[in-house]
Amino acid sequence: MTEMRRKDRRVTDEALIDSILKECGVVRIGLYDEDRIYVVPVNYGYTYEDGRLSIYFHGGRSGHRLDCIRRNPKAGFVIDTGEMVIPAEEACDFTNHYHSIIGSGIVTILEDPAEKCRGLEIIMAQTSDRKWAFIERMANQVEVYRLDVEEFQAKANPPLRK
Repeated sequence: MTEMRRKDRRVTDEALIDSILKECGVVRIGLYDEDRIYVVPVNYGYTYEDGRLSIYFHGGRSGHRLDCIRRNPKAGFVIDTGEMVIPAEEACDFTNHYHSIIGSGIVTILEDPAEKCRGLEIIMAQTSDRKWAFIERMANQVEVYRLDVEEFQAKANPPLRK
């Protein structure tokens, strides 16, 4: 991954990275679509253990997203929140407050019904404070994806503190 220019905004503490992941509700997934990039915003869930991040999302059993992933499972993503423009006296001194994570990895289409149910439970844990259970019949109605992140960087302005 390209070295971050504003190292003062880099977030490396795993607890702070986890707090950004918890805070956000949508991930934008960038997929290869032949000679262009197709970006789709989706709700997500995640696992983040020992520095390994996996992002789960779901979609219909057919469609452009699924077609793109089948052709090329490489993907980029961005998760961001807290965006607020901070005005200044001079135009070039304007700034933004935000928390973000960007990265890339490989998308796997989950086939095993138990894995799909677990993925759906992870997604719902991100969007609801209630525990949900899924059964095979429910999981078979959708495609569930896991983006295994190979590299990522987290960034915040102003910098996050423990």
